[in-house]
Amino acid sequence: MRFALSNGTIYSGHTITQHHAILFEDGQIIGLVPDAQLPGDITVLDAKGGIICPGFVDLQVNGGGGVYFTQYPTLESLNTIRDAHLQFGTTSFLPTVISAFQDKILETITAVREAMQQSPSTFLGMHLEGPFFNIEKAGAHDTACIRTATHEELDVLLAAGKDVITYLTLAPECVEESVLQRLVESGIVLSAGHSLVTYDQAMHFFQNGVTAVTHLYNAMSGIDTKQPGLAAATLDYGQAWTGIIVDGEHCHPYAVRLAKKMLGEKLLLISDCAACVGSDIPFTDFGNFKAYYRNGRCETEDGRLAGSALTMLQAVQNTVNMVGLPLDEALRMATLYPAQVLKLEHKVGQLLPGSAANLVVLDKNLQLQQVLVDGQEVTLAQK
Repeated sequence: MRFALSNGTIYSGHTITQHHAILFEDGQIIGLVPDAQLPGDITVLDAKGGIICPGFVDLQVNGGGGVYFTQYPTLESLNTIRDAHLQFGTTSFLPTVISAFQDKILETITAVREAMQQSPSTFLGMHLEGPFFNIEKAGAHDTACIRTATHEELDVLLAAGKDVITYLTLAPECVEESVLQRLVESGIVLSAGHSLVTYDQAMHFFQNGVTAVTHLYNAMSGIDTKQPGLAAATLDYGQAWTGIIVDGEHCHPYAVRLAKKMLGEKLLLISDCAACVGSDIPFTDFGNFKAYYRNGRCETEDGRLAGSALTMLQAVQNTVNMVGLPLDEALRMATLYPAQVLKLEHKVGQLLPGSAANLVVLDKNLQLQQVLVDGQEVTLAQK
């Protein structure tokens, strides 16, 4: 059966269109047609004058629904996390595994592979954040897990994680050149983060296979004018895909505007969200520390940030209302650009023929009204 979503302003990822409808069938978009040309036998869904855009794409989801994926690496956990984020418009994401021992990472790979087979337009692979970090920039990661990448470990991870590990955050200055080259050749997106890399080192790595940067300004060497580091190199280089957490906690709105001016279409929104999204749990117990959810922050007992309490919906709202960027660009930062990082923009992140019918409808105040995944409407909880 064919469906249409009509009566809204369509932000396709490239154009803004009115008086048109999005046609979709069997979970895929067929195209956009003028409202006056809608076939008479089609089922029409009413967007009620809202903003129609692609479902949000998040490259860094640690948890949701009260579950932290690294702690509970199962298909059931992933489905709980998915359901929590659907309530905030995220229809595609990378489950993110923080620094862990190898046996735990292998468990997460198995779970994500199952999830990808079950819901391929939602689970786009896995983000392995660590464990190959600079220990001085560990942040809230367990330092006992942080280690140097070896060829022996890569043998295991690349064999087990083929087509599952799609994004890897590492401190490139802590990785042997031959290991880094092997990772580059694997096709995994390599992102610099949790790093004390110098400006010159960062420029070298950007030109030799590191194509992304994880949570700009946070857990990295900064913009010191005498000893510039990764943040400065990222802004100056301008060609690395760069995630940023726009929650008002991880960086000032000015810093987001600066990054946007310097990076343009290479800057994208991430949540880096913790288990609290879609849940009322007060904290997560990791054994070696607790992550508390209070005052809009996810933090350790001593006040260090430990991920975020952000949703992609809030990230879009903040980018417009707090930072002052135009809505169409904020939406691309949450949809098209993250899809392009993974080279999956033909599948998600824009509304084009052949892409998944993953759709979000917002009202004029950017509040969520409707969510569709593979053309199926998601039941939203009463707010």
